Amino acid sequence: MKLRQNPLFKSLIFAAAVLVSPLASALQMEPLSLVLKPAGAGANQIFSVINESDKPIAVQFNMTTRQQKGAEEVRLPADDKFMIYPPQTIIPAKTAQKVRVQWLGDSRLQDEQAYRLIAEQVHVSLDKEPTGVTMLMKLVGALYVQPSKTQSNVSVSAVQPQGDKLSVTIANSGTRHQLLNKAILSLKHGNQVITLKGDQLLGMEGKNVLAKSTQRFLIKKPAQFQNAAWIASLSVPK
Repeated sequence: MKLRQNPLFKSLIFAAAVLVSPLASALQMEPLSLVLKPAGAGANQIFSVINESDKPIAVQFNMTTRQQKGAEEVRLPADDKFMIYPPQTIIPAKTAQKVRVQWLGDSRLQDEQAYRLIAEQVHVSLDKEPTGVTMLMKLVGALYVQPSKTQSNVSVSAVQPQGDKLSVTIANSGTRHQLLNKAILSLKHGNQVITLKGDQLLGMEGKNVLAKSTQRFLIKKPAQFQNAAWIASLSVPK
């Protein structure tokens, strides 16, 4: 059919294949978050990559930096700061491969450093014909190089109405990342206090604020919120 020669059509086929193919969830990484120490035995960790499909999968591993710039995450190559063994592997069907990652960077860090650990499929063809669609799977995990005695320090730096939403800016001036799990946001104006938690913080609950970073979140504006000078505070279990 002539339609199949259209590049846009081929792109749509690819997108559909990624969404519906069982291969899209065939590759798993455990755990998805690792913490390394800058020196000593803790500078080494082992993770597993699991192939749940019925075919071998070739995988390569890469490291990138991780910085929060507004709503975007900025990543730059960081392979020179780590040793990953093996750096590439072929994982047989229905098996798992253990992989070791070791920190090679500064052993005297003062602040936690955040990175991304990426496992990427090298090449998988969904069709043996020359016109077949090639699909690559990618797993992105979190890795932190965390010195001792680091701690987070999150606070609310701004609260502003934005339509039917509330814009909440959270700053982490600490030396360790903070997950906003089971967070409680308190808003006070005069004698009026609004306490938000759980589903009331959808859009913010469970998010990650890296050390020395600022993040802005949108949550549903409470019905009792009026334009005024509110004092905001945030409580998060350590």
